[in-house]
Amino acid sequence: MQFLYQQNAGDFQVEIINDDFTYLIKARRFGVDSVVKMRNLKDKKLYTYAITEIKKKSALLTKISEQDSQNSHSSPLHLLWAIIDPKVIEKTLPFLNELGIPRISFFYAEFSQRQFSLNLQRMQKILISSSQQCGRIDLMELEVLKDFDCVCERYAPFYAFDFGGMDVREHNPFKQDSKSLENASVRVMVGAEGGFSQRERQRFAKIITLNDTLILRSESASVFLASLARLH
Repeated sequence: MQFLYQQNAGDFQVEIINDDFTYLIKARRFGVDSVVKMRNLKDKKLYTYAITEIKKKSALLTKISEQDSQNSHSSPLHLLWAIIDPKVIEKTLPFLNELGIPRISFFYAEFSQRQFSLNLQRMQKILISSSQQCGRIDLMELEVLKDFDCVCERYAPFYAFDFGGMDVREHNPFKQDSKSLENASVRVMVGAEGGFSQRERQRFAKIITLNDTLILRSESASVFLASLARLH
């Protein structure tokens, strides 16, 4: 673990309870005067605390220092991801988080199963746990949009990752001048299982593909694009 997430990190004193208490005191055997690194995943600061008091079910930590941190090389990818089985999405999130995706906009495509419902609170916990392990200092943004039309209204133009487009090995949308990508994002849409409907395809302005005999699952395509964006 690179740091411990605490919403109140930055306060002069922080009390830890529940799972964090169990991890530090019971599992890691931290004691009084042990040093703990903390972040709140909001202000880009790394806070150093010392354990000053241990009770039966909680521990009190006092801040001893803080320092600014710089973001690692950020990804330009804004992933527009058609909703698939939430269990699959949750298993894929840590990979996407480690690859530095700043934002995912989920939406119900025509081939998405409407009974699927995303638990954003649970997904945020998954992202926090992943960030503690990989050292990411900002929290990925997540949102859920009603349907494909909402995505078009809000985020067009975008690339669609689909069959019959420009091969990403020859036309990499992330491989642009670094100055043009500064504070910008490249939006790429990935479909649900079964791909896109004909109505959806008719609204695509730009299509990219991986000309290969193998067909990628929705989550595999998302990780592939995140990896490609990381190399820009």
